[in-house]
Amino acid sequence: MPATGKEAYTALRGRLILTNGYCAGGCAERRAEEQAQQQTQQMARPEPAPAPVAPVQVPVRTPLRVVR
Repeated sequence: MPATGKEAYTALRGRLILTNGYCAGGCAERRAEEQAQQQTQQMARPEPAPAPVAPVQVPVRTPLRVVR
Protein backbone atom coordinates (compact mmCIF):
# COMPACT_ATOMS: atom_id res chain seq x y z
CA MET A 1 0.00 0.00 0.00
CA PRO A 2 1.52 3.37 -0.96
CA ALA A 3 2.24 5.75 1.90
CA THR A 4 -0.01 8.76 2.39
CA GLY A 5 2.90 11.00 3.37
CA LYS A 6 6.45 11.02 4.66
CA GLU A 7 5.21 10.45 8.24
CA ALA A 8 3.87 7.05 7.14
CA TYR A 9 7.42 5.77 6.60
CA THR A 10 8.08 4.16 9.97
CA ALA A 11 10.93 1.82 10.91
CA LEU A 12 8.63 -1.17 10.40
CA ARG A 13 7.57 0.04 6.97
CA GLY A 14 11.22 0.65 6.05
CA ARG A 15 12.10 -2.91 7.08
CA LEU A 16 9.26 -4.30 4.97
CA ILE A 17 10.47 -2.30 1.97
CA LEU A 18 14.01 -3.59 2.45
CA THR A 19 12.97 -7.23 2.80
CA ASN A 20 10.15 -7.33 0.21
CA GLY A 21 11.00 -4.45 -2.12
CA TYR A 22 9.07 -1.29 -2.86
CA CYS A 23 5.87 -1.49 -4.86
CA ALA A 24 4.05 1.57 -6.18
CA GLY A 25 0.97 -0.56 -6.98
CA GLY A 26 -0.19 -3.00 -9.62
CA CYS A 27 2.03 -5.82 -8.35
CA ALA A 28 -0.84 -8.26 -7.81
CA GLU A 29 -2.00 -7.85 -11.40
CA ARG A 30 1.53 -8.33 -12.79
CA ARG A 31 2.09 -11.38 -10.56
CA ALA A 32 -1.18 -12.98 -11.75
CA GLU A 33 -0.21 -12.34 -15.37
CA GLU A 34 3.27 -13.88 -14.84
CA GLN A 35 1.76 -16.96 -13.19
CA ALA A 36 -0.67 -17.40 -16.08
CA GLN A 37 2.22 -17.19 -18.56
CA GLN A 38 4.24 -19.75 -16.59
CA GLN A 39 1.31 -22.17 -16.51
CA THR A 40 0.83 -21.78 -20.25
CA GLN A 41 4.53 -22.48 -20.89
CA GLN A 42 4.46 -25.55 -18.64
CA MET A 43 1.45 -26.94 -20.51
CA ALA A 44 3.14 -26.36 -23.87
CA ARG A 45 6.45 -27.85 -22.74
CA PRO A 46 5.84 -30.92 -20.54
CA GLU A 47 8.63 -32.00 -18.24
CA PRO A 48 10.47 -35.20 -19.16
CA ALA A 49 9.62 -38.33 -17.21
CA PRO A 50 12.16 -39.32 -14.58
CA ALA A 51 14.66 -42.00 -15.58
CA PRO A 52 13.81 -45.50 -14.33
CA VAL A 53 15.78 -46.67 -11.33
CA ALA A 54 17.75 -49.88 -11.77
CA PRO A 55 17.07 -52.54 -9.12
CA VAL A 56 19.76 -53.02 -6.52
CA GLN A 57 21.38 -56.44 -6.57
CA VAL A 58 22.21 -57.81 -3.15
CA PRO A 59 24.95 -60.45 -3.01
CA VAL A 60 23.73 -63.87 -1.96
CA ARG A 61 25.59 -65.32 1.02
CA THR A 62 26.02 -68.99 1.65
CA PRO A 63 24.80 -70.15 5.04
CA LEU A 64 27.40 -70.79 7.74
CA ARG A 65 28.28 -74.37 8.56
CA VAL A 66 28.63 -75.29 12.19
CA VAL A 67 31.58 -77.63 12.78
CA ARG A 68 31.69 -79.52 16.09
